[in-house]
Amino acid sequence: MNVNILAILITALLCVDVYAQPSIHVEEMEYYTKIGFLTDSEYDSISGFSRITSQDISSRNQLNKIVFGYHPYWAGSNYLNYQWDLLSDMSYFSYDVDPATGEPSSIYSWLTSPSIDSALANDVRVHLCVTLFSGHSTFFGNPQSRSTLTNNLISLVSDRGAHGVSLDFEAVPASQGNNMMDYIAEFATAFKDSIPDGILSIAIPSVDWSGIFDVSTLNQYIDLYMIMGYDYYWNGSSQAGPVDPHYSMTSTYEYNVSRTISYYQSEGMLLEKMLIGVPYYAREWPTASGVAPSSATAYGTAYTWAKIRNNVSGNYSPANKRFEPNSFAPYYAYEENGWHQCFVNDPKSLERRYKLVNYRGLAGIGIWALGYDDDHSDLWDVIAANFAQGPQITLYDTLYDSGGPSWYYYNDEDYAITIHGLVNEALVLSFTEFELESGYDSLWVYQGEYPGGELIGAYTGSTLPPEIYAYDVMSIRFQSDHNTRAAGWTALVETMMITVNEAGEELSFSIYPNPVSDKLNIQLNTAFPSNASLKIYNLEGRLIQESILASNASNYVIEVGNITAGVYMIAIDFANSIGPRKKFIKF
Repeated sequence: MNVNILAILITALLCVDVYAQPSIHVEEMEYYTKIGFLTDSEYDSISGFSRITSQDISSRNQLNKIVFGYHPYWAGSNYLNYQWDLLSDMSYFSYDVDPATGEPSSIYSWLTSPSIDSALANDVRVHLCVTLFSGHSTFFGNPQSRSTLTNNLISLVSDRGAHGVSLDFEAVPASQGNNMMDYIAEFATAFKDSIPDGILSIAIPSVDWSGIFDVSTLNQYIDLYMIMGYDYYWNGSSQAGPVDPHYSMTSTYEYNVSRTISYYQSEGMLLEKMLIGVPYYAREWPTASGVAPSSATAYGTAYTWAKIRNNVSGNYSPANKRFEPNSFAPYYAYEENGWHQCFVNDPKSLERRYKLVNYRGLAGIGIWALGYDDDHSDLWDVIAANFAQGPQITLYDTLYDSGGPSWYYYNDEDYAITIHGLVNEALVLSFTEFELESGYDSLWVYQGEYPGGELIGAYTGSTLPPEIYAYDVMSIRFQSDHNTRAAGWTALVETMMITVNEAGEELSFSIYPNPVSDKLNIQLNTAFPSNASLKIYNLEGRLIQESILASNASNYVIEVGNITAGVYMIAIDFANSIGPRKKFIKF
């Protein structure tokens, strides 16, 4: 790297305002603004860009969810690694507004970037992101500035053959909330008049601290909401914690992704317009201890996902990896002049997020930011597995209310979870915990999708519901009132075989010992097809081990000593169907 560029990078990092709480969008825009506008090759030098070879990219099925990714102008050549068939929308970041005039401080490479040409060539919708992070009263109070911005955006989108505009107005004070809403209505009207098929999206914070985003009004104008499902813990946080906690890490900080979705849904945000953002970045803090939760002893730092992934032989080694059980957050802890904790997603934690998207019926996900995975395909593979293979099938999973495994659910919730099983197989729901405010908070289970499904049962209070069966599709609806919370519910759901083989003989097998330490014996009690395979799934339905059964053999011994202690499901599957399954405990 050029020495001058390195010096500028260090200076920019040291100059970040530690007293503000900027989003990662603002934080990184300030960072790269201080560096100055560079060429793609210079940005590649900073990021350490590496090209994915063609053999690493496999063809996928068609997406069934929206995958909306921000392409920041500093991404350099990373667009060459984008797996376009797993991306539905690309938002070019950004048109940076000069509040005094509405003209851009810069549009960077919007008119010339090959990333946009590549996206359009691959039938990916392109959006121009417009950023306004300061000077709100100056801009919203100036009709000429507003008109200039509106006309410029419409012209730039039209000239580039793009599809939409993505609004990113952040740090707007409560005093300017109404003015912001007025401008959104003003812009949307002009935009739709000029480009009737244009798509208008908006970045929404994970927590609307100022109460300025009136969803009922925005629904008239906004086509997609990109909820920034990150920044729950930031560089200046007093405690180290997950950037995007699935559930809360502690009982005293009740903000998390599950609650964010419930909040915006309760405000009237339509699920078919709702995208939940996922971070392709990590945050690391010096901490008082190596075990989360721990207080931060100094300001933290944001890193790209690839930086962590590329250092598995160093501080981010498997030996240093830990798991925070309340929030379901992976993190690394290591000692180097004191303890450090680095919270970063892995494919497993992202899969849990994507299951939430499928279960709750959201439109899809948003990524900050494309290219932060560099030349690794891991995160694309998780997208493919969850959003590009038809409806997500649940073989086995543990479901929680919005409080997760440790905390109470929240007030004013009303949402449904829809679970898809295998066609012509039974879904079985077994509650292990159940405590709701009797008569006020309730849970319903339906055969089929909600709304429209057939009610199986309604439950409230603290009596554990019976085991519940449905076919193909099951829905759970939960509703809480405005006060008095309770511990909530936990349930196991699994797909159970109800079909038999062609001869009419039920396929079966037995396993021993159970619980097991290292070697599990499988005894086939009936003849299985020659193409049968043995699969082991964890509690979240993730396939962790697979082997092909040898023809005509009836006894097998499989090694499970390398599997983490817990409860698992073992299944025997074969072409175009699924065989029996059993649970076992690994200790």
